[in-house]
Amino acid sequence: MSRHRYPVSALAGDYARAAAGLALAIPPLILLQLNPVVAAIFALLAALFAVFAWRTLLRQLGTIEMSETEICSTGLFPVCLHWDSLDEVKLGYYATRRDGSSGWMQLALRAGRRRLLLDSRIEGFAAIAARAAAVARQRDLALSPATANNLAALGIAAAPAEG
Repeated sequence: MSRHRYPVSALAGDYARAAAGLALAIPPLILLQLNPVVAAIFALLAALFAVFAWRTLLRQLGTIEMSETEICSTGLFPVCLHWDSLDEVKLGYYATRRDGSSGWMQLALRAGRRRLLLDSRIEGFAAIAARAAAVARQRDLALSPATANNLAALGIAAAPAEG
């Protein structure tokens, strides 16, 4: 069994964005007499940044455990997917620059109604993606062209070698 976590250093940017958003949204609510509509907008923004901070904390505290039979996330909202019931694998790339030179990947696994989402900042992401691709091949799951291309970018064969 392997264990994978999100390093704090990888989540530091998310924490900084959440803190900046809260720092910009909360002071006007406390210090100024705002029109109710404007106050509602600032309160909504504060709530969104608070939820983002909460989700980042949950991501940091959680662990992904992968074995030959299943992949599970631990934490407040645990999810466990058995490899033999996997029915969808998607690997998306999200560019942060127009030229595609910077960005992150997100692996979405589904088994029935349960889903597990992982992004490429987690330790051992390539090993998790390789295992998911191997299971997809074993189960003859159809992979989108984008998923196949993104797996290839990681050096992972999406389809069995022909020969």
